[in-house]
Amino acid sequence: MKRFIVSIFLILILSFFLVPASSPAGSGAKVYGGTVIYAAGADPDRIDPANAESNPSEAVNRMMYENLVKFDENLKIVPGLATKWEQSKDGMTWTFFLRKGVRFHDGTPFNAEAVKVFIERMIGPEKPSRAGLYTPFVNSVQVVDDYTVKIHLKAPFAFFLNNLAHSASGIISPTALKTLGKDIARKAVGTGPFKFVEWIHGDHLTMVRNDDYWGGKPYLDKIIVKTVKEDSARVMMLQSGDAHLIVRIPAEDIPRLEKEPTIKLDSTETLRVLYIGINCSKKPYTDVRVRQALNCAVDKEAIVNSIYQGRALVSSGIVAPLTTGYFPTRGYPYDPEKAKKLLAEAGYPKGFKAKLWSPQGRYPKDFEMAQAVQQQLKKVGIECTLDTMEWAAYLAATRKAPQENESELFLIGWAPSTAEARWILYPLYTTEQWVPKGNNRSFYSNGEFDELVNKFTRATSKTEMDKYLKAAQELLVKEAPSIFLLVTKETIGFSQKLKGVINSPLELTYFDHQTYLEK
Repeated sequence: MKRFIVSIFLILILSFFLVPASSPAGSGAKVYGGTVIYAAGADPDRIDPANAESNPSEAVNRMMYENLVKFDENLKIVPGLATKWEQSKDGMTWTFFLRKGVRFHDGTPFNAEAVKVFIERMIGPEKPSRAGLYTPFVNSVQVVDDYTVKIHLKAPFAFFLNNLAHSASGIISPTALKTLGKDIARKAVGTGPFKFVEWIHGDHLTMVRNDDYWGGKPYLDKIIVKTVKEDSARVMMLQSGDAHLIVRIPAEDIPRLEKEPTIKLDSTETLRVLYIGINCSKKPYTDVRVRQALNCAVDKEAIVNSIYQGRALVSSGIVAPLTTGYFPTRGYPYDPEKAKKLLAEAGYPKGFKAKLWSPQGRYPKDFEMAQAVQQQLKKVGIECTLDTMEWAAYLAATRKAPQENESELFLIGWAPSTAEARWILYPLYTTEQWVPKGNNRSFYSNGEFDELVNKFTRATSKTEMDKYLKAAQELLVKEAPSIFLLVTKETIGFSQKLKGVINSPLELTYFDHQTYLEK
């Protein structure tokens, strides 16, 4: 018996020395510390949320700033700097109850006055570039007490919370706004889990841990977001270990990277739909049968499988499935014979000549997709010339007023940063949003569609809103003001040691206080 007890004792002693004293990585425990290198494809344009107009800016801002409400990983609205909220029965007033004990990175307390400064900046004379999220809807803001604020609307707006969750709605320290002025575009002062350190344009932006973060001490010490424009260079950095995370991995590199044991890939379905806009103000595109024929003539399945290697989804309409307010529609299955029949009915039995424009490099495989569309349209008698131009010039050419606009068919994409369908249907297809005033580059105009958009925007019940949203999407597919192509996926790559990466359907990749780096 004594020998048995001694044996057990020896086993316990050996076990103690054989097991590492600290093995958080092996056990899955989170560990504090570490600097993460994030290789982005482009430099931010501004780090003032109200004026930032690019995904690289929005991604870094989400690590430094916070909103009253935010999107979770499924794009549902959840509490942020507001713990709860109430909407009045008439839909005209929203009351927000604020989180207590929060401070901005400069020590300024977060309270109702800070929210008032934020709202009044958006609707006031400064007119930030993202003010359009507020000026059409918000009438005034009222401080009730230190931690209660009311926002009064001009009319009911069904998607107001989505606008509050938009990256542009990150709340800045009112002290910093006053002292920094326009320099706030280069120096972030929010309440987020990471604090701004420096931004060397074209090279890197550095953030450090906010030790006083209200949600708990973040695990990472530091984040360095490096600007690396070339896709191949970012891939090499990931493979060599010079970067812990990279974005926008080209489809052709994915099979090779999937075999790397130290690398993890994540491919997230986004809200971006790529489509070919149709200039509905020009013949023969004024005829709905021609527009329907164009949709029937394009084999979207073949494009997804061959050009995107299955890393995209066929789109039946302009609203992606993960978007709030999406309703499925049948769309236009590939049917070249039906396309020929529709063209003949419209008076073009032998087809016609057309101009097709495409960017090159703005979206993954954009020009290759345009080439495929060109070949498919040729099979039904539509002979397209295919031209490309630099992105800024492309946007300018498609933004010209109808009498000056030379576009006919043009490849472009749209993703709503508010994660809801209105910010697709309204800017892209309502009559009042014709370019250059808005983003309706197709010059599509339909009074019934405009009224449906107005009705779901002002709806005060979900049942009513859904009724009009569904009808609007069904009408748009029937009218076919665009060739609806595909929904993109955003593929990122990162070290197996990096845990808690957020790859949002909003095409934003970022970290929060729960992200950590294994030892």
